[in-house]
Amino acid sequence: MFLKRLFLSGLLLGLGQAIAQAAPVGGKTHILNKSNFESTTKEGTWLVKHFSPYCPHCRTFQPKWENAVSLRAQQLGEQGVYFGELDCSENMNTCRDNGVTGWPSVIAFQNGKRFAFIEGDKSEQEALDFIDKAVADSKDKKTAVPTSRYSENSVVLDASNFTQNAQTGVWLVKHYSPYCPHCNRMKPEWTKMTDELAPELAASGITFGEVNCLENRKLCEENHVDGYPTINLFVNGKFVEEMVVKYRYEPMKEYAAKLPKRLESGELQDKTPEPVVANDNRDWDDVGNDLEKQQAKQQQQEAEKNAPNTDALAEKPDSDTVADGSKTELGSADKADDALVYNAEGVVVELTKENFAEKTSKGPWFIKFYAEWCPHCQHLAPVWEKLADSVKGRINIGSVNCEKTGSLCTSHGVQGYPTLKMLWEGETSDYKGSRDLENLLDYVDRMLAHPVDAQSVDDLHRAQKDHDVVFVFAYDAADTAGARKAHAALDYVKANAKKLFLSKQLLIASTAELGRQILPDNSKTLPVLAALKDGHVAQFGGHLSSDDDLREWFYAERFSILPELSRENSDALFYDSDYLVLAVLDTSQGDAYVNEYRDIVRSAAVSHQHSTDNKAASSPTVRFAWVDGNKWDGYIERVFRVRRANWPAIIIAQPNDDSYYVADARGQPIEPSKMGIFMAVRDAVAGKLRSHSNKSIIIQAVHGVVSAVNAVWAVLFATTMRAVLSLLAVIALVYLAFARRGRSARRRGLSVTSTETLVKAD
Repeated sequence: MFLKRLFLSGLLLGLGQAIAQAAPVGGKTHILNKSNFESTTKEGTWLVKHFSPYCPHCRTFQPKWENAVSLRAQQLGEQGVYFGELDCSENMNTCRDNGVTGWPSVIAFQNGKRFAFIEGDKSEQEALDFIDKAVADSKDKKTAVPTSRYSENSVVLDASNFTQNAQTGVWLVKHYSPYCPHCNRMKPEWTKMTDELAPELAASGITFGEVNCLENRKLCEENHVDGYPTINLFVNGKFVEEMVVKYRYEPMKEYAAKLPKRLESGELQDKTPEPVVANDNRDWDDVGNDLEKQQAKQQQQEAEKNAPNTDALAEKPDSDTVADGSKTELGSADKADDALVYNAEGVVVELTKENFAEKTSKGPWFIKFYAEWCPHCQHLAPVWEKLADSVKGRINIGSVNCEKTGSLCTSHGVQGYPTLKMLWEGETSDYKGSRDLENLLDYVDRMLAHPVDAQSVDDLHRAQKDHDVVFVFAYDAADTAGARKAHAALDYVKANAKKLFLSKQLLIASTAELGRQILPDNSKTLPVLAALKDGHVAQFGGHLSSDDDLREWFYAERFSILPELSRENSDALFYDSDYLVLAVLDTSQGDAYVNEYRDIVRSAAVSHQHSTDNKAASSPTVRFAWVDGNKWDGYIERVFRVRRANWPAIIIAQPNDDSYYVADARGQPIEPSKMGIFMAVRDAVAGKLRSHSNKSIIIQAVHGVVSAVNAVWAVLFATTMRAVLSLLAVIALVYLAFARRGRSARRRGLSVTSTETLVKAD
């Protein structure tokens, strides 16, 4: 009987839970999850709030959304409109499939198909307006009669059906990656546009399509796709052009709406295919043939050798005048710097603590810190002499004997011999490559490279493939009225980029038209300076004639949100961060694998950045980077004790404490998902995770003893007054102890004497 009751109770409980999974809370909002989302929302109109309980904006938005739902739920429920909510911290994949890129997001679905959304902390009125508009749009969608031969407004194409479908009529095809943040951002814009125009354009033989490039990489390459998202136009199976507009609803709609007239006029049939790469916020695919890249690099170097020095021409026009005949006033030391000759004799300068500051205060220096007894230093010595001669006139070459000037080496963070550092007026860059002459020269060339004089948008795309961050200075050389200001600003920008070793990442656009192509969203008057990274444009907002403003801005923008850890940037990443989040990836698994996980970590980095936007400037600095595990496997296993079998792995390093985290609050390896990384970083910063030390057991023991002694010392002798009072207290206690002992002894003496007297008397 007992077992029967237990079975029935369990059955009823299970049924109750199953029913409650999608049951409305308070009759208004349905709780959705990955198991019931698709089946629940496949019919009717659904307005679903996507959120995280840990998101501050979500908590702020919650009461406003609840009020809006309360005002509309009963009325709309009778019309087949329902409300739901989905916790993205527990249903990350479902939220990602729904195109969620930030919290909170409210998305409208019609028969399981997304058609509208709002994102961010909106007001109650904005929430009500969205609900009303979404309901109205859903009614229109119900009454719309599709005239297309396809059931989808945007046809899903792949390698098996593309040629068969696209060979007839006009096709506007979106090529994307499901893990590309920019693709996810433009997805609702594309859906809105195709849902609105597909029935109308179908009558003209125009169809919308989409290709998942992760699953159809070869097809996308054949379709002239070199970044995501890309929208291409095909006529009767032939590629005609790329849609060169902003990937937003209005520009895309305007482009698509003109296609019937262009088709009717014969323009599309007669158009010669001219692949054009748009200047947009796409995720560029770095996959390419290494041999081709190497050949292209060699050709570029040859062209640079044979080409005239365009920088010198730009900085020194004939007679130092501009087009209007006025004298050019250069605003910084850049022109003077270029006129200086460094290392005129081509020799190595021996630096000491007496002359180091004076010698290195001007110009670039490449310095070797060494010890005479070190075999590697001895092997490097003749190479270093040859390097000095090879770079004569370009950069100073120095050496510091750390046996004679140990304090100087310590102050520059030298921990091993030889250590090679490039310095320019206080800024440093550590060299960690091979110490042969060819690689050393290549490093000097890269660090002292001239800015690129951009001739077209193609120069930008080449730079973006080589660098995570590209800086662009745009001005109009034809604007004679503003020539003086523009040239002065250009010199300031070049001088500061050079001293931070960022010249190789600086593009200069000298025409207004090219400036508009490269920076289409720019609303400022030229000249303007901007950083292009992570699919976004960060404009410089300081004074172009201020070295301090420029230096600070360049320094802040020099890293992308997810750079690859390299020998050149490893020190800067580790020691400029309170916490460094490392994603260890196995690149041998292929590009799809690497791109997938890089996008996941990048999304986590963006979420963390948004969550800390309003926090104090004193908050810990958290940076993110990804690591090619095959290049760093020995280091990763030795320092962080993470083996290849555990890749992909997430490591949170805390360089200042020589510690790191590899497990989350549950003691499990940090999950390589957006939410897993986000939560682990939050808990690590809050001190909720168990850390591991990079130090040896002996060093840890010594540090522990020192910390314990310091703690005791701090408690007992935190101040001089406390020490004095402690001493006085000890003296007083000793005095009282001896005084009490004396009185006790006297009392004992009197008692003995009295006893003896009584005995004698008897």
